[in-house]
Amino acid sequence: MDRTGKVLKRYIPEGLKLEDTDYPVANVLPAIYGRRKINRGFEGLALSNDEKTLFIVLQSPLLNPDTETGNASRNTRVLVFDIVSEKVTAEYAYRFDVSSEFDANPWNSPDEMKLSGVAFLNPTTLLVLERTDRVAKLYSVDISKATNILNTKWDDAKTAPALEALHDPARAQVRILPKSLVLDLSSLSDMPEKIEGIALLDRHTIAASNDNDFGCEDGRYDAASNDIGKGKKTQILVISLSKPLPLALDSVAAR
Repeated sequence: MDRTGKVLKRYIPEGLKLEDTDYPVANVLPAIYGRRKINRGFEGLALSNDEKTLFIVLQSPLLNPDTETGNASRNTRVLVFDIVSEKVTAEYAYRFDVSSEFDANPWNSPDEMKLSGVAFLNPTTLLVLERTDRVAKLYSVDISKATNILNTKWDDAKTAPALEALHDPARAQVRILPKSLVLDLSSLSDMPEKIEGIALLDRHTIAASNDNDFGCEDGRYDAASNDIGKGKKTQILVISLSKPLPLALDSVAAR
């Protein structure tokens, strides 16, 4: 999109048809992404320091091969997209924590686990936001130690069992993204629920924001349809870290 909001180009999975648009469409994403769960698609983007690469996190596991498998799965995906060539160059498996251990809420279930944010630390390391509505944790992941599954059988809908059905990806020779806990955001006082955005300020400081669900949860409006309710408000919190993040040197200089 340009700065006015006009769509310049749209990138969609191979095999899908999108016709009668006033902008070009490129079928460059793996076809398997046509099986995304509705409203659980690409939830986070991070740009590399040289502005040549996008890192994209899929909020929830694909419904692959079916809804039941996808909702129960702990395996979602991270894509790497080269901006100049407009091609996906890598794909990695990210494994969620066990939902009952991550969030002790008795109403929690595996399909409540989500990825909702990602930030670029250095060429091999990303900061990923894993969450439920109540609990949010930041993990660093090392893409250099994970299996690149792009254009392998894991992108083939005929593969059985599917990636999303694997209980132990290592037994299928898939090295998931190794992750290390950086910060349990929900352990901080006055932290709102539904933390869905993160940004880096410097190696010692991050910002986090919540989803206010349009701020209209109590459904009160005036005669002109303006929201006058007392719904959730957007909050941006600045957080100081006890240990510095492993940012790339040019990232530090840029800030």
